[in-house]
Amino acid sequence: MKTTIFILLFTVFSFISTQAQHSNFIRLSVDAGLVVNTERDNQFGMGGTLSWFIQDNLFSFNPDNYISIGIKGFNNPYGEGKLIGSILNDKKDGFNYIMPLLGYRITQQGIADGFFAEPRMGIVIGSGYTGFAFSPLAGYAYRNFDFSLFCDMGFSDKVSFAMRKKNFFTPGISIGYNIGI
Repeated sequence: MKTTIFILLFTVFSFISTQAQHSNFIRLSVDAGLVVNTERDNQFGMGGTLSWFIQDNLFSFNPDNYISIGIKGFNNPYGEGKLIGSILNDKKDGFNYIMPLLGYRITQQGIADGFFAEPRMGIVIGSGYTGFAFSPLAGYAYRNFDFSLFCDMGFSDKVSFAMRKKNFFTPGISIGYNIGI
């Protein structure tokens, strides 16, 4: 009987302690910036990112680094386009894109606090535009919030109607929150 109680207590305390040490995180962020190399007028754009961070036990065996898998959506209106309206209409008055991304977050003290850098790459898909995407991110995390700078870059062999260029560069800021799972 004492052995059963001991095993039960040991199991409960082990479960509680492992729950406090998260090795996976979900990051939700709001991103703001503008396409700087477009032939159209520059307007402020907004979007968001949903990422999943997995503690790196594959490459560097460093518990402070994370592999990231995410998807980013961004809308940069031009002309008469409005921030929300240019997403939902057929007027072609905004440069909208989605980026499935794979990255690697290098941190000082884990996901919750300290400086970090996260190079990410993938593909960019927009209306009539597809190409290679590179989107580095760097910033500072404080109590699971992170404040960062990014630069979305898309490289294609076709000219985009929205930008009238083959490549685009979108620098901006991002505010995110990391949820431990």
